[in-house]
Amino acid sequence: MNVIYDISAIGASLYRDQARTGIFRVVENVARELISSEDCDLMLCATASFRELKGSQSYLESCAEFSRIPFIFPKWQAAKKIAFKLDDNLSTIGTSSEIGLPLKVWRRVLYHSVKLLEHNFHRFEASLLPEEGIFHSPFYSLPKRSRISKRLKRFLTVYDLIPILAPQFFGGNKKHHLNYILGSLEMNDWILCISEATKKELCDYLKFDPARVFITYLAASTELFYPCRDVSKIRATLARYKIPDVPYILSLNTLEPRKNIDHAIRCFARLVREQHLRDLNFVLVGPKGWDYGKVFDAIAENDSVKDRIILTGYVADEDLAALYSGALAFVYPSFYEGFGLPPLEAMQCGVPVITSNTSSLPEVVGEAGIMLDPRDEVGLCSSLLELYENPSLRDNMAKKSLQQAQKFSWQKCAQDTISAYRVALNS
Repeated sequence: MNVIYDISAIGASLYRDQARTGIFRVVENVARELISSEDCDLMLCATASFRELKGSQSYLESCAEFSRIPFIFPKWQAAKKIAFKLDDNLSTIGTSSEIGLPLKVWRRVLYHSVKLLEHNFHRFEASLLPEEGIFHSPFYSLPKRSRISKRLKRFLTVYDLIPILAPQFFGGNKKHHLNYILGSLEMNDWILCISEATKKELCDYLKFDPARVFITYLAASTELFYPCRDVSKIRATLARYKIPDVPYILSLNTLEPRKNIDHAIRCFARLVREQHLRDLNFVLVGPKGWDYGKVFDAIAENDSVKDRIILTGYVADEDLAALYSGALAFVYPSFYEGFGLPPLEAMQCGVPVITSNTSSLPEVVGEAGIMLDPRDEVGLCSSLLELYENPSLRDNMAKKSLQQAQKFSWQKCAQDTISAYRVALNS
């Protein structure tokens, strides 16, 4: 089958380094699996905007495994070359707050020149497009049918509806942005969701036919997330991030209200005080996100244990397996998830997990972990204490974690994606 796969999210990563996680990883891993599939004649494109197109081309040029895959450019090659050159010049000029008036004027001229040329990217060369097949956007809005062949079946991947259904967990215009993406859908399009919970919410919100919506669960990299048995490596990793070599509870996420980390901190502090635990720490991995103040407020409110709450900030990918594997337990009390990759990563490293019983998390954790109401302070404290005191329980849960994690892989994600393509083509 002919498949055009939009890698705009990969191109965006070259302009926003933080985009090299999350959606970037999903798009990249699914693309790799589609390349290796004998069922797909794959072509790549980037339709979101000019800069995503430019970034995607740069990425492909640096990545040998994608070199043999056709990359579909917009119709006007001359305009593309001119716009790329202008944007290179624009990138060498600092921001408006850093430069004088003459450069500001020149920067403005370059910017509007690029935008003017960008209008020439609205259509693809018809001869490059298959007459029939699949067009799949794994993140950005679907292009208008006038830009692509009208006979192509259009697919959109939807990760969650949290900015719409729970806007209190987000700042900025994320709700507007998601509504814009969903607004590109037509009722004869097809949708991939990353959990059953997301599918249900999407169908309810859009009144969309559930028969046209498919589940494609995500996965964790087996190269990055595995049980690390090397004690010396674990100790070296702890030392690298200034984490004391004593038992620790781990949580990994962006520090923001939706992740409910202030609740986990209060529970940890209560546990340590009430049980007089002298050899247990709480390690928080992840960057500061939107409205992160509650996390630091919770630490300040529990001054007696603040030295036992370690915030590492960013941790390199290659250090995560050791950090996960060394933990007594992994805690993830999030209010709302579209999928929940960190608990899967922890399970794949053979770590007992405690998560919320909300949204998609029961689908990911299954019967392998302990699931609680995200506001249940007594439940979280007692679960942590039980894991702290009971090595046999930890061993049993670790085995269940590894078994549950085996249900998820990028190969299966791609296979489910291809199965959905087939249903659409046969409809």
